[in-house]
Amino acid sequence: MKNYGYQNEYDFVKLFNGKYLQELDKNSQNFLKDLFGDIINNNEQIKAWKNQMVQKTDIFIKYINHIKNVSLKCGHSNSIHHEQIQEFKRYLGNLGIPYKVIDYYVNYHYGYMRNNDGTINYSKKLSSEEYKAIYQSEINNFNQEINKTRIIVDMIDRFLIRGRNSDYDVDVLICGTVNDYIWILKYDLYDLILSKRSTNFTSPHIACMTIGPKKRNLNGNSNNRADRYLVCIRWNFIKESIREFQNKK
Repeated sequence: MKNYGYQNEYDFVKLFNGKYLQELDKNSQNFLKDLFGDIINNNEQIKAWKNQMVQKTDIFIKYINHIKNVSLKCGHSNSIHHEQIQEFKRYLGNLGIPYKVIDYYVNYHYGYMRNNDGTINYSKKLSSEEYKAIYQSEINNFNQEINKTRIIVDMIDRFLIRGRNSDYDVDVLICGTVNDYIWILKYDLYDLILSKRSTNFTSPHIACMTIGPKKRNLNGNSNNRADRYLVCIRWNFIKESIREFQNKK
């Protein structure tokens, strides 16, 4: 299967690297002016290269001695972050989420039905819709605990801005391909996501981003069974959300 995200990174490097501002299409010129501000003009060549580390920053764009960290989402998947469930549990604990509430998410993640005495029935795995039909109140409790401003901001940092293995923040998020893309700067991204805080989700979520297993693998027939142990953060309609936010500005 073709790795669209990987190819997209090289496409954007090729778009910008070695070019002068006037050589780029109008959308790309506007992007660079938004990213670098008044310092950018037609006198200096732009440099771009791929980040060789697996981090939130996918490519770097340099103008004179200013380097910007760029995250790319090509739109073929709405998954923005994943990590092992054990690591996610520790992270929630470090945020001060009560252990009982953390267990509400873990139970949802694995989808096990519970017996009348509260013990887990390992022989009965539920789909997300089946689980929510029985245990929605627990999911609601989890959502109430994590959808607080300080926690949303911390999770934006972890899922989109900085990640778990970098000391540097992303400066801008691009969504799309070189032929059709939209972007949002770092601090606008906080405002956008905080503005999407909602209690209307039935799934575990943080603002507009849902939280769940990468694959529930109910029948044990997944090509990658390890996906069951990965927490996956998804943002549906990310490009549309960015466009709506930009239009309101």
